[in-house]
Amino acid sequence: MKLDELINKYSDNLNENDFMIWDYISNHRKECEKLVIDQLAYKCNVSRTTILRFAQKLGLKGYSELKLYLKLENQEAKENTSDMDKVCETYYNVINSIKQKDCTEIFEKIDSARNIYVYGIGMVQSSVKKELKRVFMTSGKIFYDLGGYKEAEFCLNSVTSEDLFIIISVSGENEFVNDFASKLKVKGIPIISITKLKENNLSKISDYNLYISAVTFDNKINNVKYDSITSYFILVEMLFFKYVEYQKEKERI
Repeated sequence: MKLDELINKYSDNLNENDFMIWDYISNHRKECEKLVIDQLAYKCNVSRTTILRFAQKLGLKGYSELKLYLKLENQEAKENTSDMDKVCETYYNVINSIKQKDCTEIFEKIDSARNIYVYGIGMVQSSVKKELKRVFMTSGKIFYDLGGYKEAEFCLNSVTSEDLFIIISVSGENEFVNDFASKLKVKGIPIISITKLKENNLSKISDYNLYISAVTFDNKINNVKYDSITSYFILVEMLFFKYVEYQKEKERI
């Protein structure tokens, strides 16, 4: 049985950290084949014990057996693995990650916030902000869209700890965005970050973290790299569905 199949088989036993570990391994298969357990733990920003438990949750004896599976699969893998397979696996990882994540505290913050602001700089961020506003509006939640630099600085004068910020960043390393997030933190304003699944400073500043798996393709037509951004929209829709379920569960209590 392949590692992908083991992930599917034991997905109910895996938590957010486990899916983060798998996301890194699946996107760096050749590299991880040669990493010792401490190196992989450092790459994934978790403890070596967490890596060991991840392997055991897949029914493996330990990390050595996990590496053996990975080495055998790398040998069998074709060099011309299709971009279609890569992107489908990326979408699957995002769906499973958010499906398994406990979002109760996030939803409590959304429900209790006086105002909810969505902030991000860039074309991708702008599209994701609009989608967040659109889907949550159907549940009666109004998200205020903030963009640019001056608008963010002006907003600092009026927001309070009763408000909530959702900050969208591809890398999580934009200097202005992180400085802005730090200022919000000083004022006690809760922050939810949406970034790529990797260690980044915005995630460290934020109170709650949502991640997407991303994949970049070499466009052989004109030699321009193409970044798939559909994962952001999958995350937004899955988050909304979980929010609807959360509200239904509250009504039953």
